[in-house]
Amino acid sequence: MISSKFSNILVFDIETIGNIASPNFVDEMQITVVGVYSYATNEYKTYFLEELSELESDLKQADLLVGFNNDHFDTPILNKYYQFDLFSIASFDILREFRVKTGKRLGLDAIAGMTLGFNKSGTGSNAMTLYQEGKLEELAEYCLNDVKLTKEIFEYCITKQHLIYPSKDGWLRLKVDMKYDVDNFIEQNTQKSQYSLL
Repeated sequence: MISSKFSNILVFDIETIGNIASPNFVDEMQITVVGVYSYATNEYKTYFLEELSELESDLKQADLLVGFNNDHFDTPILNKYYQFDLFSIASFDILREFRVKTGKRLGLDAIAGMTLGFNKSGTGSNAMTLYQEGKLEELAEYCLNDVKLTKEIFEYCITKQHLIYPSKDGWLRLKVDMKYDVDNFIEQNTQKSQYSLL
């Protein structure tokens, strides 16, 4: 059990189109699809751009958002599409927590490969190509695969209290302690007053 007090935990990932290298990438990038796993319902769902309003109520009720690099990328881009502030919801950004512990910045694929033994199904540029080619079902599947990887890493982190990652040369499996109590984390990182009346 991930949490004894909070059921509304969402694991999410976004796919985008635009110039990711731009210093103004938050303004310039546009969402193509959002993938979400809800612990409350035990369901995976995808939301394309025109469906984002359907996700709003779930986001407003969320106790915790879980992602990988979401504080820097996913959350600020998704935040553009709503009137309330997603940053008022407690966030467990796996990459942020990993960087705090190790001082290193690694991709989801590197950590998943070492920790879980399996990898991503593609890259962000592949996702852009799928969108441009109109292959929306494949795009949604790719996004949900990233959500599943993120969920598996999150659960491994919380239950095993560590993650495994490769050394710089890729030869060694290194272990970093990741000791968290989800209930305490949510309570310490929640600032819901900004949207509680919306």
